[in-house]
Amino acid sequence: MQGLSENTQRTYAVYVNAFRKWLDGRDPSVEEGDAFLASLKENGSKRNTIGVAGRALRKAFGIAVAIPSIEMSEPCYLMLDQVKKLIDKAPTLLDKTIIIVTFSSACRISEILNLTVADLELDKGVAAVTRKGGRRERVALGQQGTEALRTWLKKRHTRSKRVFMDYTYNNIYYRLKLVGKKAGIPDFAPHQLRHSRVMHLRDAGVDWPDISEICGHTKGDTTIKIYGRRRAEERSKLLVDF
Repeated sequence: MQGLSENTQRTYAVYVNAFRKWLDGRDPSVEEGDAFLASLKENGSKRNTIGVAGRALRKAFGIAVAIPSIEMSEPCYLMLDQVKKLIDKAPTLLDKTIIIVTFSSACRISEILNLTVADLELDKGVAAVTRKGGRRERVALGQQGTEALRTWLKKRHTRSKRVFMDYTYNNIYYRLKLVGKKAGIPDFAPHQLRHSRVMHLRDAGVDWPDISEICGHTKGDTTIKIYGRRRAEERSKLLVDF
């Protein structure tokens, strides 16, 4: 499924395979797709899960199944002291480096893991990453991200052309989840590093168009839609008494 991130492809594949099993030899159709999604609901799947499954069927089979609208949950992001605690509690240089580079650059974990040594321009504090859809883009690593990569490259022992060798998204996801528990953040998910960096930059006074460019979004309103929402407790501070 072209144009999708590796993580999205893996997620879609789960529902595509489940649907094929559901069909049991029957041809895929809108009716079959709708019935499959209904069965997910009956078995306790949440609204957003059914929405993802429906999008997977549309993408893989070209059938216009009915998809529920996505419920926007409150954003989950970390305060700067929590990010620093994650870095402090990271048990290995690998974990520490990935946390620092991901947060500093505001890149996706997958974009960082796919880096090769040839992609790095550490003398300029820059790296070339592959964005969603395969688009190549040079990004700023930030001072901390650059120094973390310098240290990592000196310490690692491998001939691999990949900066982080053969570690996959799943490998790193579970490693960083464990770091989150050690840091007292049991619900931590690696993608929160990107979200948290965006909010950190915004709170520091960086304008949305500049943040959008840092994130690699081709449309500025995408950045605000994804990252511009605040938690209810924070929005309450914006309300004026009457």
